[in-house]
Amino acid sequence: MPSVANEEPELPQADFLGTRFGLTPAEARLVALLFAGGSLRSSAEALGVKYETVRGHLKSVFQKTRTRRQAELVVTVFQALSEPNGGAEVAHSRRSRTRA
Repeated sequence: MPSVANEEPELPQADFLGTRFGLTPAEARLVALLFAGGSLRSSAEALGVKYETVRGHLKSVFQKTRTRRQAELVVTVFQALSEPNGGAEVAHSRRSRTRA
């Protein structure tokens, strides 16, 4: 019987998130797990990496998504996944606010 622990979690939105926000595959998988309600510790375990590794990924994700907290990141991802245009307007308005 194959071990479930060794299988990579199936995260269909990870590809979209990687493309949408310019995330690495590892960062996109982390964001997908956090979006699904996982904690950093449970995400590290699911991905088979150390807690410090996911913390580093999260810091990079915050920069790329222009967010500062996990809750803000989840809202940003929700908006991107919910909008018919892939969230392009959200990204544009977020960039506009940071430039002003």
